[in-house]
Amino acid sequence: MARTRREILAGGAAALGWATFGGLERAAAAALRGATAPAANTVVVALNLFGGNDGLNTVVPLRQYQRYRQLRPTLALERNRLLPLAGHAQDFALNPGMRPLARLFAAGKMAIVNGVGCPTDAQGLFDHEASQQNFLTGQTWGSAPPTAPSGWLGRYLDRLAPASLPGGIDFSSAPLLLSGETSSPLSLNSINGFGVYPSDDFAARYAAYARLHAGAVAPGVAERNRALRQQVLALGGALQAISDGYAVAGGVTYPPTYLAAVLRDCAALIAADRGVRAIAVGHGGFDTHAGQQEVSETTPYHEGLWLTAAEAIDAFYADLVGHGLASRVLLLVFSEFGRRAEENSDLGTDHGLAAPLLAIGDPVAGGIYGDYPDLSAERLVLDGNLDVSVDFRRVYATVLARHLGVDPGPILGGDHTPLGFLG
Repeated sequence: MARTRREILAGGAAALGWATFGGLERAAAAALRGATAPAANTVVVALNLFGGNDGLNTVVPLRQYQRYRQLRPTLALERNRLLPLAGHAQDFALNPGMRPLARLFAAGKMAIVNGVGCPTDAQGLFDHEASQQNFLTGQTWGSAPPTAPSGWLGRYLDRLAPASLPGGIDFSSAPLLLSGETSSPLSLNSINGFGVYPSDDFAARYAAYARLHAGAVAPGVAERNRALRQQVLALGGALQAISDGYAVAGGVTYPPTYLAAVLRDCAALIAADRGVRAIAVGHGGFDTHAGQQEVSETTPYHEGLWLTAAEAIDAFYADLVGHGLASRVLLLVFSEFGRRAEENSDLGTDHGLAAPLLAIGDPVAGGIYGDYPDLSAERLVLDGNLDVSVDFRRVYATVLARHLGVDPGPILGGDHTPLGFLG
């Protein structure tokens, strides 16, 4: 059976070089030249909440609170535990696991875009794979596109000149977001131990692998592949040096979670300023069909997912501020779809449609954007789902035009009016 892209990219330096051939080969060669990117380069970090985040229990509509409790007699969050949003305390409140994000919102560093989703005529609604493909590509073909798919950020990265590192770095296991029509991202679990499975004896393994490819081989394809693997090793050395040389900003402590470790790697890559312009990160577990609020130790399940994310994001933002990098970086937090308005009989929520999207960082004009979907029975759509008030491509158009400084039309196709959440 053919291996997946993720399996290939995790399998060692040779496989890493082969899988991302063109873009990675150019980046490895540039690494040997010591190329750097302009300091003013802006960066997008995209945090994908895999499984379909329950938007209704993420941003709670206080003016519809009674209807919310009617739809969710078990799962509705108690009002006295909610975190009112500064300046919007009568309108909206956050999940109690999002306290660090409530502080960022109060400081004007977070925008909430309500009602984001695919239009109701999109292909693959309510299906994980198809909806992920829509959100990653910026198209609405679901899992059956008419041509080979590419990511909306990948198509942006196609426009950039090669630099010391690939323009796209994927930590999410969903590299499609950063895969262009002519360029490929680098997919990995960590910048520490790139290309060789991390272990206590990583340095010895790395040196041994380098020796294996140091000798002469027959000319032709074999020699070219050996040269490429050597270039990949050089790139691995560059990533290891970035990891080893990075010092987290004073006063900042990342939580002991994988998501926090990955965001620390993101900060290190951004601080290195070697051509990385888009990074994909993942946080899973949001497919909450059952036991959505089941308490583990002391924290309800969905709340715990958000607590993990919020604490990691808070440390990441503080680290960027400490290094003077916060003005360059926009963090987008999204999921493939929301959940149904009404809870199910398993004390969970089923696949839905619209949900809030978060934009975080110094480039953000804080506040609330987009209309929150109406919870009344006559305004729910497609058998009980929150209606979409903001086409997801309007968010992408905003990022492309106002943060990355390019015309979104050729990348997204069609005319998608930007929103106001970026200055």
